[in-house]
Amino acid sequence: MAVKFKIKHGEEQPLQLNKLDVNKYNLTDETGKSFFFFYFDDNNSIHFDGTGELDEELDELKRKLEVLLRHEMNQSLTGIEDDEEGGEDDENDPFDPEEVSIDTKLVTMETLLRRLEQGSIRLNPDFQRNEVWSDDRKSQLIESLLLNIPIPMFYVSSDEKSNWTVVDGLQRISTFRDFVLGKKYLDDKENNLSEKGNGIRLTKLEFWKKLEGKTMNELPTHLYNRVIETVFTFTIINPGTHEEVKRNIFKRLNTGGMPLSSQEIRNALYTGPSTRLLNELAKTEAFRRATCDSINAQRLEDRELILRFLSFLVRKPSTYRRTVNIDTWLSDTMVILNSLPELDTRELKKCVKQKTVNMDDIESVNIDDIRQTFLLAMERAHKLFGRHAFRKSTGDMRRRPINKSLFEAWGVLLPTISEDSFNKLYSRRGLFMKEYRELLDDPYFTIAISRDSMKHLSVKMRFEKLEELMNKYFV
Repeated sequence: MAVKFKIKHGEEQPLQLNKLDVNKYNLTDETGKSFFFFYFDDNNSIHFDGTGELDEELDELKRKLEVLLRHEMNQSLTGIEDDEEGGEDDENDPFDPEEVSIDTKLVTMETLLRRLEQGSIRLNPDFQRNEVWSDDRKSQLIESLLLNIPIPMFYVSSDEKSNWTVVDGLQRISTFRDFVLGKKYLDDKENNLSEKGNGIRLTKLEFWKKLEGKTMNELPTHLYNRVIETVFTFTIINPGTHEEVKRNIFKRLNTGGMPLSSQEIRNALYTGPSTRLLNELAKTEAFRRATCDSINAQRLEDRELILRFLSFLVRKPSTYRRTVNIDTWLSDTMVILNSLPELDTRELKKCVKQKTVNMDDIESVNIDDIRQTFLLAMERAHKLFGRHAFRKSTGDMRRRPINKSLFEAWGVLLPTISEDSFNKLYSRRGLFMKEYRELLDDPYFTIAISRDSMKHLSVKMRFEKLEELMNKYFV
């Protein structure tokens, strides 16, 4: 991330924060030239001698430094570098009203339970954040129903067969399922019919103390009916809605909690083989070792990182078009993964019709091939780069966060060479790393893996430059 600073005897210039040591920083331009130095003492107070080459008022200088430091802190929490990526055009096109099809419906608890038993409402476990409600919290929600407290709106996406995928409200619906129906009943409905309603027991209630320890079947009749007759409000995005419009609508939905991340939305809308594969790969020892187990997966950052790599595996980098944005590119990749190996799903045909996917661009791969390629990429990257794999740091430098563009490129390139070629490359690692360091310091390459990372020419440049460098050392 860069922030514009006023330079003495010159115009404003974008500068980025560079951490030199534990509490020492400087501000540099794209070429690495230093303009300002500061540090923190043991009391976390900031110190600097003058303003260096900057021409900023003290308060404004501190404000801009705070912006950069906050960004640095966020990066350290996720473990992934924020590359401020943009496509060919960073401005979003307005929605075409004809492409937006949304209904709001009143849905009774009985209807919701029927859909749960049918499987026509999908509670996607791949989508939920790394948080599962405890029985205490579930009991609080049931108590809210018993107190006639309104429940916030639910948001779902409907397919052509009227199957709903829950995008917002997963934990609440899971609570109703676990209390009103019960896990034992749902595991074997035919043989465990008598267990229906014997789900979780209410605990730690605030007002209905006399209901402590009771199941749904043990509630007094009037309270049992109150639960069954509860009416909810559902917002349903219909299948005719354009995929990109659908994702943008969900980005606008915020029911009071933390807004959904792009990958959380994708995991909800495109559940299937793709979400299962991403979950599996994110948990592999090879991935965790190659990334030094440094990625915070709370918002599915690890899944999105892996998806970016897979996107250039199932479609060659040269097929990345000027007219596509990164969200569409990644979402379409999940649709493709869900369609393997036949590539004949309704969702993929829709993407082809909407001209976001060209069937001729898709590589002939299957899930097993992808899995093996991914593992090989992680193993080779760890062996070649060590703790700096997929980072802009090398050697004795302080380890930087994971760079998304380097993860994509090295992930795709390293498995393409033979074992013999990789061994030759590794045997000349010293010379290779020296030249690689020079490439990472090149200002044009830096832009191609950071600010302009998802522009067509930047994608083309970084893959070509890294492949050229790699091939040079095993020929």
